[in-house]
Amino acid sequence: MMGIVKALVGAVVLIFAIAFTYYNLQPGEVKFYNYSLKLPMFIIIFLSVGIGFAIPTVYYSLREKSIRRKEERVYEFLNLFWRDYLGKAFGILRKFLTVEEFIPFYIRTKKEFDESLDIQLDLYNKGIAETSLAEIKFRNSLEDAKILLENALGKNHRNQKARKLLRSVYMGFEEYDKAEELQREILKEIEKERRPKEEKALASILAEKFLKTQDKTLLGELWKLPITPISGAVLSTEGAPEIFDAANNIGILSEIVKVMEERNLLNPEIFNLIEKYKENISDDVLYYVYRKFNMEDKLSSVEPKNPELKLVSDKDKELLNIVRIWECSECGKEYINYNSVCVNCLSVNTFKIKGGES
Repeated sequence: MMGIVKALVGAVVLIFAIAFTYYNLQPGEVKFYNYSLKLPMFIIIFLSVGIGFAIPTVYYSLREKSIRRKEERVYEFLNLFWRDYLGKAFGILRKFLTVEEFIPFYIRTKKEFDESLDIQLDLYNKGIAETSLAEIKFRNSLEDAKILLENALGKNHRNQKARKLLRSVYMGFEEYDKAEELQREILKEIEKERRPKEEKALASILAEKFLKTQDKTLLGELWKLPITPISGAVLSTEGAPEIFDAANNIGILSEIVKVMEERNLLNPEIFNLIEKYKENISDDVLYYVYRKFNMEDKLSSVEPKNPELKLVSDKDKELLNIVRIWECSECGKEYINYNSVCVNCLSVNTFKIKGGES
């Protein structure tokens, strides 16, 4: 059936071509400067149309060939990079350094060879280079990372990676107003699936800001956001005992109690809640609470699991201040006190009691 259709279409085209030729046999004159040539009109039309199609066809064919060659080189580079043939990968990469999106690979490759990062940042206008450099430099200097990330956002304010890193840097500097502003921008453009995580980040920023400013207007929004260790500690202290039940259900009750102990947020009502839920609170955390408030009669009922805590448990309680009870679930860095952001990897809300469940 398709063969018949093709034959009919071909016949129609042929008939049209013959008819077109017959009705356009009269000559036409083509002039160019001082030269002229008389040709049948249909040939002139065919030549005009042919040249009109030929030029862009040749152009795009050559362009496609160039793009295909670049694609092959990119694939070759990625293949070598992930197989850890960095020297060979770097040889190909040098040819792509005019494309800013390749800068993160360049930085990572240079770092593997312990070579200086000779990047002219003024060459790039998307802020990718500054963002990639900041990811390396922040461990040595948060201030340098801050400058790089602010420059990156100055070039492209919708650079979501730079926003998140700078938000965490601002939190590290306790600049919560700036962190909040960036976090709200992140939430406007974040993918739906990742929104809950970023809402938790906003909750922690607002809770930290509340502890610093005691601005009661922040509490209303905190109620609408997911619970984090620091926001749960704030809301519990502000007369919301039901937070303990919710925190217990999502597995962060021990973290909330430890934050309250560290930030001096405990009160008699909270002590009653701790006793009510103590079966669900880590013995390590209970030990801190009982020792801090000289509840010697209750110490015998808990058995610390943290090796460092067990080591100092029978000594001066001031030694508790050097026990690393927290760890970042993202990078494994251990800490003495809670913070909403890990200064080792800039992750937010990743602190958990050491040795406990994530």
